[in-house]
Amino acid sequence: MWNIGAARVNITYFEPGIGLLGWGNSRHVAHTVESQLYARAFCLQAAESAPHFWVELDVCFISVSLWQEAYRRLLSLFPDLQPAQLMLTANHTHAAPGGYSHHLLYHINTPGFHAGVFERFVQGIVEAASQAYAAREPAELIFSLSTFPPEVPIAFNRAMEAYGKNPMARTDRPELAVDRTAYQLTVRPTGHLINWFGTHTTTIQEENLCISSDHKGYAAELCEESGRVAAFAQTTSGDVTPNHFAFPGIKVRRGPTPNPFENRRLVGRYQAEMAQQLARSPGEYLQPQIRAWWRWIDFSSVEVEEPYTRGLGRGRTGPGAIGPAFIGGTLEGGGVPAEWVRLIAILARLRGLVDPPVHGTKPLLIESTTKRIFGTRRWDTLPLPPADPAIKYIQWLGRQRGKYVPLPLTPQVLPIQVWQLGTVALVALPFEPTTMAGELLRERIAPSLSPLGVKHVLIQGYSNGYAGYLTTYWEYQYQRYEGGHTHFGKYLLSAVEKVLTELIQGRGEGAEEPPYLSIEQARKVLFTYEMARSLQ
Repeated sequence: MWNIGAARVNITYFEPGIGLLGWGNSRHVAHTVESQLYARAFCLQAAESAPHFWVELDVCFISVSLWQEAYRRLLSLFPDLQPAQLMLTANHTHAAPGGYSHHLLYHINTPGFHAGVFERFVQGIVEAASQAYAAREPAELIFSLSTFPPEVPIAFNRAMEAYGKNPMARTDRPELAVDRTAYQLTVRPTGHLINWFGTHTTTIQEENLCISSDHKGYAAELCEESGRVAAFAQTTSGDVTPNHFAFPGIKVRRGPTPNPFENRRLVGRYQAEMAQQLARSPGEYLQPQIRAWWRWIDFSSVEVEEPYTRGLGRGRTGPGAIGPAFIGGTLEGGGVPAEWVRLIAILARLRGLVDPPVHGTKPLLIESTTKRIFGTRRWDTLPLPPADPAIKYIQWLGRQRGKYVPLPLTPQVLPIQVWQLGTVALVALPFEPTTMAGELLRERIAPSLSPLGVKHVLIQGYSNGYAGYLTTYWEYQYQRYEGGHTHFGKYLLSAVEKVLTELIQGRGEGAEEPPYLSIEQARKVLFTYEMARSLQ
């Protein structure tokens, strides 16, 4: 038998005007709480194995700093806990507070590192994990899956032009160019469940000035009415959205209706009903067996070769960089006008801000390790229009000559992790994988997992850290939002395939854990919420 416990802890942090993370807009703040945010934890033990903790948060993504602090605190409670035994992930709501990353790009618009938000999230992780451990009891673990019919308006590929560049693209219908499968682990007899389905958690959009767990949180609320703990996680949602429909007078795409809050309920109900159906199905009993792999990888310097490059020869990743397409946003929200994006891309190329061997067709707008924006570290000299308060913060930081930005603008060293639960492998990545990237990744690592008895491979994004998107080589060439936000270049998917294969097979080497900052250290050396408020 398995020994499994589950728990839920409220992590809502609210103060009027708190900055929200996801849309990249400094005016996206909360004036009210539409729904509470939670940390949902599962403690899994198989026979005499050590406890393994899976925790999901109703936040945009997990930052490296959040994982590091939570792990250190859990070590004081579980001294033998290994990094591989802690897996953190996010439901990817765009309506939860930011400020919990130590890397500037992910806290500049919220604005700044927010010690209160960070502490609340870390406390929630530790409390939920501790309660789940205390609630352990003998149980069965059941795996099941089912597919949403095409007519259910829950998931559409929002990047069909890029998807169509893949040689293996199989359809021109957005509702079919996604993984419509819901995967689930159900704990019996308690009924606790973890459901995975890939679709962006963006029905609550940037003009909705409230804290919200969005549709995945609503699905959890519906399933938890009977006392169980129900977590709704992501898979390969990088290019997948429920916001497919255009409505008169509304500039962005929305879900099945013009009303964001009705869309939250509809898309959430679809997932809750699927989860309840899967919980009742016979499913596949998973033998009590856990294996866990973990490795820190410096994604700025991975050499790749065949077969990982799929006929493209040798290549390499490079230091993280973001292209102009990133600031263009998507049809569901965010971004500057398309003509601005094209102009910035042209100017960047004219200035020589390119790196074809690594970054290919992507001009280098934001360079993480050199901390250059449009080719300069003198951010105060950039001719930026004052369209967003974040511009004021960037210019002020430029005048500080490097002070308050001690780390790269985005993380370079990130964790990869794999769990085997019986016949199921769960691959935790610090990226947003697109549909096709997920397909190719599963195809690549399945042969390494199959001899271990694995039949099902789940790709879980937004886990243990975050550094943008994971696109295929061909999608990357198109350089729209997803490609522009693929940090480490055109061979990133090849690099992920290689390091995961080597990890599972016990080959290759990792990197050292990135620098750790305590909360007090972070408040002294980072650009903070208090600093931003003093500049207003």
